[in-house]
Amino acid sequence: MKDFKHALLVMDKHDYPADAREVIIRANEKIIADEKANKIYESMYRAYWKNKKNFHTFSDKTKALAELIDENVYTVNLVLLINCTKPLKAAYKKAGISEDIYWNSILDLKVKMLECKENFDVYGTFVEGWFMSFYTLERFGLGRFQYDLSDFGEEFYDDNGVFIKDSEFCLGMHIPSHLAPLTYEVRMDSYKKAFEMFKDRFGGKYIVICCNSWLLYPDNLNILPENSNAADFILDFEPLDIRRTYDFGDCWRIFGQNKSCLRPAELQRDTSMQRAFAEWFDQGKKAGSAYSMIIFDGEKIVTRRTREEMREQYGY
Repeated sequence: MKDFKHALLVMDKHDYPADAREVIIRANEKIIADEKANKIYESMYRAYWKNKKNFHTFSDKTKALAELIDENVYTVNLVLLINCTKPLKAAYKKAGISEDIYWNSILDLKVKMLECKENFDVYGTFVEGWFMSFYTLERFGLGRFQYDLSDFGEEFYDDNGVFIKDSEFCLGMHIPSHLAPLTYEVRMDSYKKAFEMFKDRFGGKYIVICCNSWLLYPDNLNILPENSNAADFILDFEPLDIRRTYDFGDCWRIFGQNKSCLRPAELQRDTSMQRAFAEWFDQGKKAGSAYSMIIFDGEKIVTRRTREEMREQYGY
């Protein structure tokens, strides 16, 4: 690495916190100043960007580099990822994908950095393996949501004039934290962007979006306040596979790392969502997740239901 000018541009563009900028700049400067550190970094860069090998294949190098420059390995992960956004920008241009989508997509680096700070008090990322699909142009940020090139995960679906079978192409949706509230207007904006980008893959009439998330568990309609955006979001989807879980693995997304949903009395209740889930657990009830789908025709959400329709069809 000779410089990290593009990393500075990314941090400016996405308004990284001042203390995060300080950590990232310091780590870059240490790598450049140390010949051995720079050599390790370059081998990581070749493995990740040029050879498209994910972090687990060179984790020994990330650990060695972190130790050499006396920085957390999560910070080293983030430094590599941010610096790789420079050649990624050129790849977007070559593929004819708009620069707006590029900037929207790499915003996820900041999102995951803030989650790392909240959970481990470190500016970096602990989900480094997650990002590869952005760098292979298989996942894109389009408005509030991210979409990747995915396969349908059920045996088949035949409703609303749409037939789709197992392993057929669909869009996978991901719901980043720390971004705009999930208002209906914000959601529609994202669906329309996805429709414009991918409609030809579906024949131009509609797009199929699938998502597996704790946010889509239908019982959340009973957990969350009726007027919450997160509750209304559920109504955009048709649930295909609903799972109640006794080991709520996504608990950290609500309460933070190392918080046990098995002890409701100990859960923090600082936000409305935390209070809603803590009170639900107080009653001895469980959370869950759902694999659900949206059919969107460019103007309307074909799969959208009212609360009454959801209750009548699914009992929630």
